[in-house]
Amino acid sequence: MSNSSRPSPPASTAVVLQNLQAAHPQAQVAVLDFASDHAEISLAHKGVPVHTEHFPELSGTQLLSHCFTNSHSREAQLEHGIELVEDAIMPASLDLRQFMVFATGEYAEDLGVWLNEAQGSEQHILSRDMIDDLFTLYAAASQGAISLKMVNAGSLENIHGLINNQNLGIYLLLLRECMHHMHIEQVHLLAP
Repeated sequence: MSNSSRPSPPASTAVVLQNLQAAHPQAQVAVLDFASDHAEISLAHKGVPVHTEHFPELSGTQLLSHCFTNSHSREAQLEHGIELVEDAIMPASLDLRQFMVFATGEYAEDLGVWLNEAQGSEQHILSRDMIDDLFTLYAAASQGAISLKMVNAGSLENIHGLINNQNLGIYLLLLRECMHHMHIEQVHLLAP
């Protein structure tokens, strides 16, 4: 279940929202902020934060403790993670198809660094298809089912770095589920 007990987002998120709104004055702006200790989606219009949806059960610490600490197969762990994320975000009923969506926080930064290393270029705008492909690559590689056909996203060394980083795995899972269920076509990764 979601928790909207705090009236406004943390100061840093509010500043990010204001700066993004100033840069894109005609757009509605959404910020996905997923980190080890919190998970929230903040919305703004004309530089004013209008809503923040908190998902305490989707913090990195919570997801890791509920998905990746048991002895089940990685496939079962990922499926359980998908169910947890869906159960948390579906009641919020957020439809972000009219929003410019940005991702910020430690996990967004980690994904940007990994993409830069894997592809040799900075990737700041990620489509839903790209997130799907990266999650599929993560899931297959973490189960030992990677094929040479899938390696076009990066070298085997970079893929090994991806599957050994459970934070990136849960972040890709979070992005994938949010993009599908909240109708997000693309997300802009914000540099720190």
